[in-house]
Amino acid sequence: MAATMRAAVIEEHGGPERLVYRTIERPDPGPGEVRIRVRYCGLNALDYFVRRGVPGIKVELPHISGGDVVGELDAVGPGVDADLHGRLFLIDPLIGHAALGEDRRGGLAEYVVVPAENLIGLPEDTTHPEYFASLPIAYGTAHRMLFTRAQLQPGETVLVLGAAGGVGVACVQLAARIGCRVIACSSSTSKLERLRAVGAAQVIDTSTTDFSAQTWRLTGRVGVDVAVDYIGRDTLSKSIRATRLGGRVAICGASSGTDATIDLRYVWVREITMLGSDGWRRSDLDQLVAMVAAGELVPAVDTVLPLDRVREAVELVEDRRCFGKVVVEI
Repeated sequence: MAATMRAAVIEEHGGPERLVYRTIERPDPGPGEVRIRVRYCGLNALDYFVRRGVPGIKVELPHISGGDVVGELDAVGPGVDADLHGRLFLIDPLIGHAALGEDRRGGLAEYVVVPAENLIGLPEDTTHPEYFASLPIAYGTAHRMLFTRAQLQPGETVLVLGAAGGVGVACVQLAARIGCRVIACSSSTSKLERLRAVGAAQVIDTSTTDFSAQTWRLTGRVGVDVAVDYIGRDTLSKSIRATRLGGRVAICGASSGTDATIDLRYVWVREITMLGSDGWRRSDLDQLVAMVAAGELVPAVDTVLPLDRVREAVELVEDRRCFGKVVVEI
């Protein structure tokens, strides 16, 4: 009789009701793979995008999402060092050209199988594993976008759109950590003070204020060094106008739509650099793990819920009723 495990399974594409908590067969590791006993799985927008169905990406159903995983080594496949058994690891969700939780079954289950090379060892004295389970997709994306692509420097001024979400909060914290002045934008008035608490120097309520004009005023009609905009169609033109001469606009997504219309005159007259950024690299995760382990970065974890309440957890992210990260404990 095959061994089983509990999992949150997407049985059909659609709303949250398509996410079903049930028992399925436990996977076994193949050559070069390991099986991880999942302890925590951080949630991202990717989880509900996959459940709804992503145009152009075929997901084999039933499917298990969840890319940000921390857990213990449970079993190894042929060719893997068994001495790793029982240690606590973070998983790098980028597996070749595939993504854990999107192209292959993810961590919203008791067990997940991944290549051994994707394991990142955590300190033996780790007291908050949920912090590490918040890192890969949101903080990893923010780290690469700010430091590899935008080449952010201490003392610069950064504008962050959608600052109360996972990537946004990460941008605020990481930029403030190196001494940047952060102007954080959110349409949720209840989250503005929380943005100040994690490092924002100024906040803008986008539900009542034109963020571009206000940014121009706050910077003495100079503009910001870097504008982070992953909203897209609804905001990109104004983000460009809020950027200074020689500044940079960093883009890692487009939640409001990809068909943005901009006034190109601002781009050439101000010599603005437009920078696309796609995900993270292993080096980003290694640096982030070191920061958290040293107490230099405390990821913003809003809520931790058990696996049998996974639908509630996903809805918190999908409905934007959280600040920073929601993590599922398994």
